[in-house]
Amino acid sequence: VLFKNVVEANVPAMLKEPLFERFKVNAGTLMRGMVSCTGSQFCGFGMAETKNRAMDLMTKLDAQLELSGGVRVHFTGCPNSCGQAQVGDIGLMGAPAKKDGKAVEGYKIMLGGKIGQNPELAKDFATGIAADDLEAKLYEILIAEFGAKPRVVAA
Repeated sequence: VLFKNVVEANVPAMLKEPLFERFKVNAGTLMRGMVSCTGSQFCGFGMAETKNRAMDLMTKLDAQLELSGGVRVHFTGCPNSCGQAQVGDIGLMGAPAKKDGKAVEGYKIMLGGKIGQNPELAKDFATGIAADDLEAKLYEILIAEFGAKPRVVAA
């Protein structure tokens, strides 16, 4: 969202608006690169909830990890791919999953999508990842594939 022609003197008051409690002006690296479709909350095709989960996961992972560069994480609720998961550095697509022998909301994970002069579609990385396990899986991927480092929390 862009706000044009805001008088400099009005910026501090504007930043106190409730909108900016949820949507940070200086969002973390992962939040800035996140794309999401509307997911199962608003779409009949959605196999997984995307928007709220995406915002929650990116906020948590931004707090846990330091990244030297941007990572584009795309969430989409189904194979129609409105969230364009195939072009994200990390793409997550709603898909069937099982946990403890029961069907649960899940995702397929793809890696390596590229846009620009030499575009490439992401390659399948993992399937059937339960939504509850997504934070830990993305944490591992961000460290192993994108050079993220755990944040050191001062005691």
